[in-house]
Amino acid sequence: MNTAKMKLRQLARTAGKAVLRYFPKARQKARAKWWAHEGRTYAKLTANIKTDPKVVVFSCFMGRSFADSPRAIYEALCADSRFDDYEFWWIFREDRLQQFQNDPRLARAHIVQRSTEEYQRLLGCAKYWIFNARCPEYVQPKPDQVYVQCWHGTPLKRLGYDVQVDTTNALNTTLELADRFKMDSAKWSYLISPSPFTSLHLSDAFGLEEERRPSVVLEVGYPRNDRVARACESESSLAAAREAVLSELDIPRNKKLLLYAPTWRDNDYKAGIGYVQDTLINFDLLQKELSDEWRILFRPHYYIANEFDFEKYGSFVYNAASVPDINDLYIVADALMTDYSSVFFDYAVTDRPLIFYWPDFEYYDDHVRGFYFDPHKIPGPKCTTSEEVVNAVQQLNSWQTSYGEEYKRFRKYFLPKDDGHAAERAIEHIFNLNTAQR
Repeated sequence: MNTAKMKLRQLARTAGKAVLRYFPKARQKARAKWWAHEGRTYAKLTANIKTDPKVVVFSCFMGRSFADSPRAIYEALCADSRFDDYEFWWIFREDRLQQFQNDPRLARAHIVQRSTEEYQRLLGCAKYWIFNARCPEYVQPKPDQVYVQCWHGTPLKRLGYDVQVDTTNALNTTLELADRFKMDSAKWSYLISPSPFTSLHLSDAFGLEEERRPSVVLEVGYPRNDRVARACESESSLAAAREAVLSELDIPRNKKLLLYAPTWRDNDYKAGIGYVQDTLINFDLLQKELSDEWRILFRPHYYIANEFDFEKYGSFVYNAASVPDINDLYIVADALMTDYSSVFFDYAVTDRPLIFYWPDFEYYDDHVRGFYFDPHKIPGPKCTTSEEVVNAVQQLNSWQTSYGEEYKRFRKYFLPKDDGHAAERAIEHIFNLNTAQR
């Protein structure tokens, strides 16, 4: 199919989504017909394509980025001579192709545009699929293919079948989204997990059958955290890693850095715009009270469509939205502030302070998602106002004294295997190498 036809189809789908958002029953019927049609097209296109045992395809956030566990596994494979004769492919959306086509970190890989015929043929050919988000519903791996679901974080917010409130986001009721999760888990060869907590709750959320869990779940640690864990192994390794990131991103070195990474909210969707966020911190107050010592690395969730005026704050607020890999920000940030995002689990690998800004906690807990455990048990100050955030930042010198012991227990429970070698352990299992485990 040529590019013009692909774009027309995409425009038609976008218009259709805008209408079907308001008619759930019609949406479900239309979606089922669409998946059936696309599934037949995919099956016909790939029916005579032989699976190549030495082709691996990677996708991060549905083609949005080169990051997370797929990147960690890719880099570990590139560094392993046993895979010198393997062929690696990365999937990117059309609007990200230019960004990554000449990226030296992808020199070993080929690049394919998502949602094209070439992309579908590649999926039909590759023995191994390494993804960190759901694959298209109409795509079905063949029996001799290996689909590895890395997922993208330890869950705090309830997911899939575990969501206990009946909500509707842009195009899914709670049950519709849960059923889409189950469609994905039925295809899994492996699910990568960092802990027993994550293994249980992701399996439940995705409706993974009990009898399949022992063979599917790989509790090896999160590859996505390997680079940060290795950077934090010593003062010298951390200094080198920090300098590399600061130089690449052109971030000032004479201030402390607070990474602010809020999540999105299912109920804050506006037709024709996307997800918006009305619960952001008061940057004016933070600038007034903290700018002598601090700078903010602002990393909104990629779903968020708000337009933010970075110029208003000069060098005080750094636009970190376009940084491909959040690990770079973990490495340089002196502290993390978030709301309900799972980023704090990963940032905890650094053993640096956490701050939580919860201006809408009760509403979120009761009406949006709910949580797998009481978030108040997470070590760190819980702020409901911007003034409280200012105070928490100003008290960070005593953070370890206040929360250090609790933090150790937290890290041991949620990050027991995030030691910098999770990708290597995952590879041993995925590729059935049968060598000694670390």
